[in-house]
Amino acid sequence: LGNTDPKKNTKGVLQAYARYLERSAHKRRLLIADLKEETLDALLKAEQLEPIRPYITCPGYIPNADLPSIYNAAFAFLYPSLRESFGIPMIEAMACGTPVIVSNTSAMPEVAGDGALQVDPFQPDTIADALLQLERDASFRAGLIAYGLKQATRYSWRSTAEAWVQIYREVLHSSNSN
Repeated sequence: LGNTDPKKNTKGVLQAYARYLERSAHKRRLLIADLKEETLDALLKAEQLEPIRPYITCPGYIPNADLPSIYNAAFAFLYPSLRESFGIPMIEAMACGTPVIVSNTSAMPEVAGDGALQVDPFQPDTIADALLQLERDASFRAGLIAYGLKQATRYSWRSTAEAWVQIYREVLHSSNSN
């Protein structure tokens, strides 16, 4: 999920994807949502990456209601933002059984957890390596899927409500004992 905000690291994604295509036997397509084709084409031209354009799908804005089907159909969810305050899309992808590749910056490592595939968003080669690792190691990919499904349950509305109820109980208990 990208846009023109520099924090989304679209330029880094395109550089990484070009490196992935050079080394991949499968050459999986890249879908970039929420980005206009004209913007994509301008970025590709500026980075001298026009040859990768046939491998990229750029449908523009995708409504939230349609995202689960996109996540479910995806081989992986690539989210190497330079910074995110939380990163809801990575949890959504995990909940759909899609392995995620996230940045090792800002809140993403804490939210994604130790079992997520974390990359340096400033190093396109590490992003490409992560994609290739998922492609070449089916058991590793399956492990990330299982981990992500479990991790996503930590962020459900139910678990949030249960955590608040526990906090209220502790406050009530400490108030009653004073």
